[in-house]
Amino acid sequence: MKQSFCFGRSRVAKRMSERVPMADGCVFCDIARRAPTSTTSLLYADDKVVAFRDINPSAFSHDSDFAAVRKLYPLEHKGSCGESGIVRHYLVIPIDHIPTVKSLQRTEDDHQLVSHMVKVGKDLLNRDAPNSEEHRFGFHQPPFNSVDHLHLHCLALPFMPSWRQVKYTPLGPLGGFIEAEKILEKINPQAEVYS
Repeated sequence: MKQSFCFGRSRVAKRMSERVPMADGCVFCDIARRAPTSTTSLLYADDKVVAFRDINPSAFSHDSDFAAVRKLYPLEHKGSCGESGIVRHYLVIPIDHIPTVKSLQRTEDDHQLVSHMVKVGKDLLNRDAPNSEEHRFGFHQPPFNSVDHLHLHCLALPFMPSWRQVKYTPLGPLGGFIEAEKILEKINPQAEVYS
């Protein structure tokens, strides 16, 4: 069966503009539901979210303190630019299909979901990259997202190679990458709204 990465405004993407428990042809729905066709190893799973390594990682660990982590998670990565190390770039996705960060509403449910996604990402990075001095958590906004299924990028910096940081930099009114804390502020139902 052909996998769709939910790019662009195709027929599949239009069908997936609404929230649904699972969208046909969505590669992240297949991962979240542990479809037989998915070979992705999960780092974390509960009834709301799953977490796994990014297929095209932008952060790696080279620290020798990670010998124990290497035994638990032996996956090593050699990137397209020759960088190598233990992947420290995870994705946390909701099990239910939520198309993009623009689909989130100012509701208690959405705020709790994103808070939970961030907590899972922080727990994973604190466990697997305890010596990392900086983490970054956020979402790509359309049209800069590659998959139309909400996914939180969780990175233990530094970026490898360093030029990859551009992909995870907010672009102001153009969109691009938006930090998780900004989204949480925006969808906080308890926040005062000023007109």
